[in-house]
Order: sequence, then C-alpha cells, then structure tokens
Amino acid sequence: MRSLAFVALVVGALGLSCEPPAESFDFDRQEVPVFERASLVPPTNPAPRELRVMAWNVKYGAARIDFWFDYWGDRVQMTRTEVLGNLAAIERLIDEYDPDVLLTEEIEVNSKRSAYVDMVQHVLDHTRLNYGAYFQTWASRWIPSEGLGRMDLGNAIFSKYPITFAERIRQEDRTDQGALTSTFYIHRAIGRALVKVGDRELAFHVVHTEAYDQDGTKQKQIRQIHDVLAKETRPWLVGGDFNELPPTALQLSGFDDESDKAKGTEFEQPPYTPAVMQPFFDEFVPAIPLAQYGTTLDAQRRYFTHTVLGPGHVSAQTGKPGFWNRTLDHLFASKGTAFRDGDVLQTSGRQGVASDPLWLSDHAPVVGVWVLP
Repeated sequence: MRSLAFVALVVGALGLSCEPPAESFDFDRQEVPVFERASLVPPTNPAPRELRVMAWNVKYGAARIDFWFDYWGDRVQMTRTEVLGNLAAIERLIDEYDPDVLLTEEIEVNSKRSAYVDMVQHVLDHTRLNYGAYFQTWASRWIPSEGLGRMDLGNAIFSKYPITFAERIRQEDRTDQGALTSTFYIHRAIGRALVKVGDRELAFHVVHTEAYDQDGTKQKQIRQIHDVLAKETRPWLVGGDFNELPPTALQLSGFDDESDKAKGTEFEQPPYTPAVMQPFFDEFVPAIPLAQYGTTLDAQRRYFTHTVLGPGHVSAQTGKPGFWNRTLDHLFASKGTAFRDGDVLQTSGRQGVASDPLWLSDHAPVVGVWVLP
C-alpha cells in the first residue's frame, strides 16, 4: 500500500480538477437509469405465471485470474482480450440457463482493472436479456493503492421484461476504516428494480454485503435488507452475495482455501454469524429451503456457492483441486409465491447447463423457477 501522505497529495491534486476523486454517495434512495439491448428480443411468453431467475457474483469478468487480494497471485489488471473472453464464457452460461431475470454482483462499467469494458451493455447485447439497471457501489476516479486506478463497480439487474423504474438504496458504511480509505472504498447499496411482467409489476432486489469488516457492518446490512423487503408492497424477489452462511451450516471456519498470508491483514476472514440469516428463512420463501440444504456436510456440499481457490490450484489441506466450500449466495421471495427447482450451478450438467461455472467466477450461480401468485 502507498503511504497516506502520498494518497493525501493525490486527493488534493484530484480535488483541483472538475471530476471529484470519489463519489460521495450522500443519498438514501436514488433513481438510476435503465439500459436496453441494442435490438430487443421479445419474450416467448408476454405474461408468464413463473420466471426463471439467476443470482450470480461474476467477479468483474476476471474468471479464475489470480488477483493479488486472493493471495494466489499478483494480478491487478486485465487486458481487454481477457475481459471479453471471460465475458463471452459468462454470457454463454447465462444463455444456457436462459433466465428471465438475472441479478449480478461485482460487475464493472468503466474500471481500469477490467480494461474499461462496459459489462452491463455487453451482457445486454450478447444475451437474450433486454433491459438492465446498474447500481454503482464503488466509484473512485483513481485509487493509487496497488495501481488499481479508476474503479466503477456495482451490481445489476437484467430482465427480458421492461424495467419501469430502478433505484439504489444506500446501506451502512464500515466504521473500522480510516477517513481516506473510507472515501475511496465501496459503499454498499441495495439495487431495486420494478419489472413489468404482463399486467403485473414485480420488485426485484440485488444485494452484496461486506466481506471483511470487523465492526459488525455486514450484520447491520443484512438486517437492513430484511427490513426493506418486509416493507415491500409488491410481490418481490431478492438475490445476491450475502457473504453469510445459512443458519444451519455445519462448517463455520477452517475452509480449505484460507491462506496464512491473509492473517493479520485487511483480508482476514472474520467469523461468520449465520444466525442473522434465520429471519430470511423463517419469514420469506427461500429458493433452497433449509430442509433441502440438509443436515449433513455431504448434503450441504451440493449447495456450496463460493471458493477463492479455483480448480487450477491444489488445496494445501486436502491435496485436491479447489472446489466450492461454503454457501454465501442466496435467493428469497415474498410470501404467497413459491420456488421450484432451486439449485446451485456448481458444475457442467446441472440444470442442463453445459458450461463449467467453477472456471468462470469465485461464486456459483444460484437459480430457481419463481412461481408467481
């Protein structure tokens, strides 16, 4: 990391320019624009009674490139060729499952590390999804640390059906960072989009909470998500990377992708607190109910969604290539609706998908068919 004095000089210099060094995120709720596919593809069924949905953290199109914060490599940026190649593979999987609505986390539109590729428009123009809303969470003109440069990252909601309104709802920020770090850091937000399906309007939400906070911010964000959903008046669905285990998870620590290099750093894994997820399973409708998740490690392993250690590396603990080792990604819907075929696309062949998700991101897609009321 560069010295704080150097960062302060950078901030001062950027402050003299027209563009602010980082977005202030001084809003509670803020409307965001809706984007369209260059050539719209009419849905086969204009008024379906059920929707295929997918939630997927796409790791900013990096696939299994080993970045410095993963502690398996030292990469900071990608070439445009790498990004477009990875996006093509991600989009191939999306079209194989063919969701009506896609919720994505860690997608970028104008970042140096992803060669300034507009991933939101790229997904729209290379899948059968027609509309997209982007919810920016990390907007810094230049981050000198590790040479990251410009950062424009967020979450997105894509749909075959018209998005009539979209907004981002600000979440609580971490309190365990210095002022400079906090200024240039991620500011989490709930993405909310209203989608017109036939004669009804449905509310979709995409979320991505903190991963490395040491001050309880993630738990506050999860409770806020719950409260926002409890007040939603339309039939709704939420999905994304909650960075939290299900309440009945058997393994809470000692995962086979943890690195000694992370200990004592800002990327050391804080303890999980899965009880904070219990209200979601009690009060809402999960795509993968706890009964389906199971009570043995073998049963729960089928629904793991995350691993830092990719299949190109061998675990020091197990001597086997990296594989999914915990569940952090979830799909829930409002009472009065239902799911069928809730699943995690861990490998090729699941739900008829030919692509292998293990090579495309450090998170697996969570999918299900949402049966509307």
